Amino acid sequence: MSPRVYLTGFMASGKSTVGPLVADRLGYRFVDLDWLIEARTGQTIPALFERGGEAAFREAEAEALAETTNAEGLVVATGGGALVDLVNLWTAQTAGVVVWLRASAATTLARLGDAGGRPLLADGAGRPLQGEALARRVGALLAEREPTYAQAHFVVDADRLPALVARDVAEAVVERGG
Repeated sequence: MSPRVYLTGFMASGKSTVGPLVADRLGYRFVDLDWLIEARTGQTIPALFERGGEAAFREAEAEALAETTNAEGLVVATGGGALVDLVNLWTAQTAGVVVWLRASAATTLARLGDAGGRPLLADGAGRPLQGEALARRVGALLAEREPTYAQAHFVVDADRLPALVARDVAEAVVERGG
């Protein structure tokens, strides 16, 4: 059993839903990387983006990810772009098992509903994208990130997640990588 499991995937793929279930099944602690960033910086993710841009957020994210390698018995829900950085990907791959929770663009859009509070899904004025503009942005970001997500140790289909199937997805994570 790996001392750490890193869940990766696009926003709304179910990392924060499946993560606690996997942690419970393994007897591990669950850590959401965004929560850790907010605790360490004293700022919300949108505030970090507003004050320092994406670069400041990514720096805080890399530091938080590195911090997770100091503890064992963790299931870590990474941010959707955390492991796109190759140094971060290598950090997670060498510290534990990386699992891609793969969800389609259609599933992602259905789960997102309102893109509020997600800086990468906002227009230049900070307003949440909607409709076709949101669909285009999600599609472009997914296409950009999928090659990196595909470098995970294994993939679990998370398209059916919202129903009671979250436990099934968690079980697949545990069976294949825990």
